[in-house]
Amino acid sequence: MWVLIALLLTQFAISTALSALTLAHLRRMAGQPPQDWADRLDASQFPRMVAYATANTRLGHAARGADLCVILAILLSGLLPTVTRWATSLGSSSSAPGGRVWQGLIVLATPAMVSYLANVPWDLVSNFRVERKFGFSTITIKTWLMDQVKNLLISLVLGTLLGGGLLLLIGWLGRGWWIPAWILIWLFQLVMTFIAPVIILPLFSKFEPLQDRELSKQITALASGADLPLGGVFQVDASLRSTHSNAYFAGLGKTRRIALFDTLLDQHSQEQILAIVAHEIGHWKKRHVLRTIVAGCVVSGIGSALAATLLDLPWLYATIGVGELYMETGAVGPVAAVGMYLVGVLLSPLGLLLAPVATWFSQRHEHEADAYSLALYEHPTALEEALIQSSEKNLANLFPHPLVVIFRYSHPPLRERVAAIRARWAERQKSPDG
Repeated sequence: MWVLIALLLTQFAISTALSALTLAHLRRMAGQPPQDWADRLDASQFPRMVAYATANTRLGHAARGADLCVILAILLSGLLPTVTRWATSLGSSSSAPGGRVWQGLIVLATPAMVSYLANVPWDLVSNFRVERKFGFSTITIKTWLMDQVKNLLISLVLGTLLGGGLLLLIGWLGRGWWIPAWILIWLFQLVMTFIAPVIILPLFSKFEPLQDRELSKQITALASGADLPLGGVFQVDASLRSTHSNAYFAGLGKTRRIALFDTLLDQHSQEQILAIVAHEIGHWKKRHVLRTIVAGCVVSGIGSALAATLLDLPWLYATIGVGELYMETGAVGPVAAVGMYLVGVLLSPLGLLLAPVATWFSQRHEHEADAYSLALYEHPTALEEALIQSSEKNLANLFPHPLVVIFRYSHPPLRERVAAIRARWAERQKSPDG
């Protein structure tokens, strides 16, 4: 138990240190911004940027602290052994694989629901206090409540399918369960990539064909120039929830589509939108989606193998107070569910340690997509103008600490990104084909 607690406290300490670095560096840099950016940024917005970053950082720190307390409470309160024994006693079919699976799902759902309920206040503060204070949140309490209901139902369905499948494999196959589980997880991720754009996302937002026909034609022409078959170009009514803008590429095969937030369409010029779309096409052209799927497959395989090893360790169950149940039944049903939760707690700090690797690849992908955008849509300033304008409108942290960038930034910092765009455009102009 002390190992679990030490890992959780270490993870929290590192996150706290990164948050402190974020704010200290931002306040210093916002007070004395680089001279070469004086003509590109609206310095009058720097106080709001600092205030927004401070509010979000403090909120995130408080939420992480509360989450730590919840996990410690789950581990130390006796909740898990109580629920496990109760679930084990349910029904006369406890020895049947199906009965064990449902009992295990009850155990898995208990800490998940506790964590969800503990997170609700922080989500409310984020949407109705912080985001609204800075003019971003437009969501109503009715829409927020409907989103929560939909999220819970989707989580229930998907969690039952995936969690139930894993518990069934563990009960059937014993120690060799992790290989078919790896395949199941990978197939689950692949299926979700196909169905999310056409089934899940439309449950939350309205997707409709882009109303600006001229812009739609130009986007289609860009996609055609990249040999990208599209299932459609859609606009999303994101303004019902927030004024933040975004565009993304989703789906595979016939579900492949480009989605543009209506806020993006309102806030950016046509040239900027085309540059952003060219960037998204660049992600597909450079096979970033495929690379992400392959990386997810590798990570899920390693995670499954580690989980299988840990689930066979008796001390894991003795730590939480269900050692006697493990000796009686082995790692099946409710006992396996307890083990799965504890494995998740044990491996969560590993995600923080591996974060620099993930962010390095993600930032590299962004640079590659930027470079492709310049080649596909040959406009000298549209992309950098879009990035600068979007960052300023969203009050993004323009001066993140380098160490924080390594751990937390999936996208390169704005200054680095714009410098790279300008350098690539200059190289294109010098080249014979430029």
